[in-house]
Amino acid sequence: MSIIKSYFKAKSATTKKGKMKSGCPYSRAIKQSLNRMFDNKASVHFDIAVMIAQFSHTSRVRPGSYLLGTRFDFFIVESMLSPHWCTGFFCPPRLEFMDPVVLYHPDIRRRSRLYRKRIFSPFDSAVIRNRAKQFCLNNKFSYHESLSHYPPVFA
Repeated sequence: MSIIKSYFKAKSATTKKGKMKSGCPYSRAIKQSLNRMFDNKASVHFDIAVMIAQFSHTSRVRPGSYLLGTRFDFFIVESMLSPHWCTGFFCPPRLEFMDPVVLYHPDIRRRSRLYRKRIFSPFDSAVIRNRAKQFCLNNKFSYHESLSHYPPVFA
C-alpha cells in the first residue's frame, strides 16, 4: 500500500469517529440544547432527546394517508421521502350515496401522475399546496376509512 493511500485511509478513519451517529437531526439539536442548558455532556441527554424527538417531531403523514382538498378532491401519499417531503398523486372524488350520508372516496381509476410535494407543518396539521389549492390532513381514527361529508350543494 502506498503512503498516499494509507494517509487517506487514516484520515477517513479519524473523520468517521468524530461524527455523531444520532440519526435524527431533531434529536441531535435537542441533545445539543440540553448540553448547553445544563452545561455538561451527560449521556442521559441523548436518551431524553430521542424520546422528545419521537414524541414531538414525527410526521402525522404516512404512506397511504390521504389529504382532502377544499373541493373534496384528494391527494394520496405514496411514499415519504423525509418528514417534509413526500410523493403522491391527486384523485377526484367518487360519490357513494348511503341512507343518511354521502360518502366521498378517492377515485383511484382516475388518478394523476406521481408528484413530489412539500409538506407544510408536518408535525401539527399537515398541508400540501398545489398552486391555489390546499390539501389538509383530516384527523381520522383509521387511515383507510371513508370520509363522510355533507356537500354544500347537490348537483
